[in-house]
Amino acid sequence: MKETKINIINAATSLFNKRGFANVRLQHIADEANISIGNLAYHFPTKKDILNTIYKELMKRQEESLNELNLVPLFENLDRHWDHVFEMQKEYAFFYQDTLEILRFSESIKEKYRKHIFWEKDQFVKLIQFNVSRGALSPFDSAVDIQQKAEQLWLIENSWLSRALISGLEFSNSTIFKSYMWQALLPNLSPIGKQEFNQLIKFKSIPL
Repeated sequence: MKETKINIINAATSLFNKRGFANVRLQHIADEANISIGNLAYHFPTKKDILNTIYKELMKRQEESLNELNLVPLFENLDRHWDHVFEMQKEYAFFYQDTLEILRFSESIKEKYRKHIFWEKDQFVKLIQFNVSRGALSPFDSAVDIQQKAEQLWLIENSWLSRALISGLEFSNSTIFKSYMWQALLPNLSPIGKQEFNQLIKFKSIPL
């Protein structure tokens, strides 16, 4: 991507995070990027074009992180994955705060996001199944229970930032976020899993 386009995307992302997606116009982005509105429009004719570019990068990074995790989905790597998720949520905070508004704004993103949700939940299912098979998680009663646990993990992960902002929770680092994620898995840990987790928290800041 050309330097001017990168500058525009960075300016737009920063403004969306500060002001909210709906409150930012192209002129605001041009001013933030220190370019004319004509120059901005040459690269991105509409606000939707800017949003599509940002969304594409966000989804790419999310998919890379989950794919990397599922190569070796051990607890240590899961904890590292949630560090990555937290950093992405900070960088693209507006998307997690203004999700419904964005999906109403762009039908194409809504369709892509729905497909991404199904894919992401499926990755959690695979992660759970792997950790059951290696004895770190206790067996689930049925495939439905695994699906529900995957749904729970997805919900906590994707709604946490909005809840933190509303509740006034600290989110300068990933500590509290990861504690919520691990709390969702703790009831399912096997004795082997508990031992592995206890080893993990000796070296990580996870308040439980």
